[in-house]
Amino acid sequence: MAELKDRIDNSLNEARMLLLGGQVLLGVAFRVYFEPGFQRLPGNAQLLQTLSLFILTVTLGLLIWPAPFHQIAIRGEESARLDRFTSAVMDWALFPFALGTGMSLYPIAVAMRVPPAGVLATMSSAFALSLWYAVSLGSTAVKRDRVQKDLPKQEDEKKKRGENDIGERVKTVLIECRMALPGAQALLGFQFINVFTDAFEKLPRLLQWVHFGSLLSTLITTMLLIAPAAYHRLAEGGEETEHFHRVASRFLLLALVFLAPGMAGDVVVVFSKISGSITLGLAVSGAMLILFYGFWFGYSVWARRSAS
Repeated sequence: MAELKDRIDNSLNEARMLLLGGQVLLGVAFRVYFEPGFQRLPGNAQLLQTLSLFILTVTLGLLIWPAPFHQIAIRGEESARLDRFTSAVMDWALFPFALGTGMSLYPIAVAMRVPPAGVLATMSSAFALSLWYAVSLGSTAVKRDRVQKDLPKQEDEKKKRGENDIGERVKTVLIECRMALPGAQALLGFQFINVFTDAFEKLPRLLQWVHFGSLLSTLITTMLLIAPAAYHRLAEGGEETEHFHRVASRFLLLALVFLAPGMAGDVVVVFSKISGSITLGLAVSGAMLILFYGFWFGYSVWARRSAS
């Protein structure tokens, strides 16, 4: 069982992850109203953007709630009550977060004239809900059987690793998710707002599609980086287990698979715009994608095999 202090630390760190995920989207949602492209949107898209803004604002309000609760209700003390309260808030906040994220994609799709805009927005929310709720809650069905089998293994692992026990490795993988999340969110905010600028309207249709594909990759990255926080609360009940460490590590690595094209995709747009050559943009972007995958995965696999 995790110590109470460790559980509280993990709960608050996971709440920070969700806050990081929502803050940039909320900032973009406010900025959209002052861009020329927003005025050209039909009324239903403007209405849905406003509803998304409202939902994301409420979500952030919920995620900030544990801080005043901690200082006022329990006077800054460490208690199981704070852990339970923070976990419950995050469990509920994930739902409007998923809805608001999907809704914010609808005006983007309308502005880019993507035909199934409503379907795309619905699929985005459904993907987030499945990733954050269905996967986590589905895992609780087998958790009881797994716990008894995992406990002896965890004890053996602790003995082998000495001080570097499972608690430290869980904290580390959550920190690594927080490392990647701000960059992905900042990039996503840039990609969202660009769709509503006049300069974007003048881009060739191919580059607009490249930008949209890059945006979707970054959006999936963000959802995957938030998933460990949801899984830890819903599936593991905040406990530090080998199983959670493996799941969180896989979410992190899968997120990086999508982050690379999310980053490299807009390099195509920028280089094509300044050089006037889409071919050059694709070449530079392709080289960057190979570089990212080579460093992140190729070298890491090589280093692991060399050490064994």
